[in-house]
Amino acid sequence: MATEPESPLAELEEMNLPMLPTEPQDFVQQGAGLLNNETIGRSEESQAAFLDLFGDIPALPENAAEEELELYYRHIYNITHISLPDPSGVLDAARFDMEGMPEADRRYEFKENYNLEIILDASGSMGADAGGETRMNQAKREIQNFLASAPEESNVSLRVYGHKGTGDSADKEMSCAAIEEVYERGPYDEAAFQQAMDQFEPAGWTPIAGALESAAESFEGLDGETNTNLIYLVSDGIETCDGDPVSAAKSFAGSNISPIINVIGFNADSEAQQQLKEVAKEANGTYTNVQNAEGLRNEFERTEDILQKWQQWSVGALNNRNWTSVHATVDINNFSLAWNNNARAQVNSEYNAMNVLLEEEKITYDQLGLLKELATANYDRALKVGSAFYEELQQIKEEGIEGMDQLIEDARLDGE
Repeated sequence: MATEPESPLAELEEMNLPMLPTEPQDFVQQGAGLLNNETIGRSEESQAAFLDLFGDIPALPENAAEEELELYYRHIYNITHISLPDPSGVLDAARFDMEGMPEADRRYEFKENYNLEIILDASGSMGADAGGETRMNQAKREIQNFLASAPEESNVSLRVYGHKGTGDSADKEMSCAAIEEVYERGPYDEAAFQQAMDQFEPAGWTPIAGALESAAESFEGLDGETNTNLIYLVSDGIETCDGDPVSAAKSFAGSNISPIINVIGFNADSEAQQQLKEVAKEANGTYTNVQNAEGLRNEFERTEDILQKWQQWSVGALNNRNWTSVHATVDINNFSLAWNNNARAQVNSEYNAMNVLLEEEKITYDQLGLLKELATANYDRALKVGSAFYEELQQIKEEGIEGMDQLIEDARLDGE
């Protein structure tokens, strides 16, 4: 006697799957799914990766109830969803772009001296392949190009961490202590800087807190009253050395050094992104996650423009300091484009996943259509939310700098 197919309902309920996003901040906070922002296409590799994560969930019964269909979709969504950009990041970037304006935060006004430091993650994960070369090689190249464009009057430095030992537990103590200013603060010298970068390769653990504390010590004496102190923390992972990078960032930012600490997540996963966002938040800096060398270059180019403005200001060539952010419109448009592109990539990935399940006889053709309707509805909600964010950002741009800090804080509070 034929038996009814096993219902997936009980097994899926035990997995405590996340609910589908409904509110704007649900979409912002969804982060990357189990595929870590990889999409499912026609390649056997991507389809096999999806099936491996989908697991041994039984096929849907032919007469599956609506709740069973939704649970099945939530399982698919949990694997495939893609990070969407955070609109508060656009507000942070706008505030940073306004550096030098007398109406801006005191830290962002131009000072007599400009000190620029890169803190670079040299842990083992930076050796991962990223389009034919390692993340580390990409980062080194873009950092070299960026600092080469800095005005001669500015002082630059490069600090690395986790560049000794291995990722093994036996090397943890040694690797976590490996924090070094490989290029000491001073004018940029191409040959010396290249020699400094040749000293290290990705190796061990990730002491982000220790690196921030080390930087704070090195900046002693560079008071924020006469120094503009800008720091970029570039990392692809989470703190692994038992430190508290959020607390370290808050302490550093609250000192008389008054640093501007901007954080770049370099192809960071959702867990690392959450921690790095908190680091940037407590430091009152910006956070951006980039996927490749081009994204890293774009972030550095923003600062190149500000450095050029500082140089003009320092020699008296910039008389009118009340300029409008030249990046605001571009940033808002790029946010909207990235949001829509990522939402579209997600729904297409979900469609492809469902087609794979059809081929595996996990679902019927009719159920394929119903599941795609759920994916389409989620996509439509995402587009609506993205459009609303776009309109809000446009309105904020028109209002100008007045109230910018409060708007940024409100956006962050909404996400908590």
